[in-house]
Amino acid sequence: MKVALLGSKDFDSLEYHLQDSLVFLGHEVFHIDIKDVVKIPYRFNYWATKLFPKYDLSVFKKIAEKIVEQKPDLVIGTYRFINPECIRMIKTALPNTPVFHINPDQLTTLEHQQIFASPYDAYFTKDHFMVDFMKNKMNLNTHYLPEALNARLHVPPAETDRKLLEDKINIDVVGFGTMYPYRAAMVSELIKNGLEVSLFGTPDKRFPRKEIEDNFQNEFITGKRKSEVLYGSKVIFNNFHYAEITSANVKFFEIYGIGGFQICDYKPALQEYSAVDVEKFTYKTIGEAVEKIKYYLVHPEERYSIADQQIKHFHKNHTYEHRIKEVLGFL
Repeated sequence: MKVALLGSKDFDSLEYHLQDSLVFLGHEVFHIDIKDVVKIPYRFNYWATKLFPKYDLSVFKKIAEKIVEQKPDLVIGTYRFINPECIRMIKTALPNTPVFHINPDQLTTLEHQQIFASPYDAYFTKDHFMVDFMKNKMNLNTHYLPEALNARLHVPPAETDRKLLEDKINIDVVGFGTMYPYRAAMVSELIKNGLEVSLFGTPDKRFPRKEIEDNFQNEFITGKRKSEVLYGSKVIFNNFHYAEITSANVKFFEIYGIGGFQICDYKPALQEYSAVDVEKFTYKTIGEAVEKIKYYLVHPEERYSIADQQIKHFHKNHTYEHRIKEVLGFL
């Protein structure tokens, strides 16, 4: 099958993993991003599309034309800001080609709600809450699709002796990703309670917190380095975005694919994914998070056992190949 994929080409993005997994499954992929039709830096183009509607339309018309030229058997869009006219053009030119949208994020990133104005044949989202209002309020053909891990990238590092790697990495608690204010406030509470926290990723320069900035390692981790850091850290603090109503973030799946041990927000849906009772590694309050982190820091065998059970279960049930097969089942 030939699949046209419209979305980011950044390494370790959803689209990167979709392309990698589609090719692994034997499909041909035509992957197109805005950068392929616009030669200005992404951040400038982003604001141009917001400020100048005609410019936005012209960009997505070019993308639609390139997709139509390929005559794919299936089109998958992932950006939330795809101009609805782009989807209409594709469907008009290719009336027998299904056009799907896969939304990997929570509901605060819906831009101007372009996906609801677009005539996709099917919508896929990771949040039961979003499935409900999209399907039952707007009558959209919406399906539940949790996030996933890449079985070729989110794997344990070469050094799999946990004790040796923990000694080498020398991190009690690790956090990674963009440190927006909500996440920063929670990490601050860990630090105030005497926990040593190492942070990888991007600090929020608009609202600096000294205790947060002092703990940044000035490194953005991906690929093999991410596997090494997460596998070798004693505890990974994975606090979900506050708009993850009934869903988990992609880190939840990647961490267990790598074989790390995490403490994360409690969500009832987590039990759908987990081989372990979620009460063992989740918290409902920041105080409970502090308590559990301190407990597992001095009980390494328990966290090793949980991580080992989860890595087998997640690679067996939660890879992108699993998700793609679900999506293709709706053709």
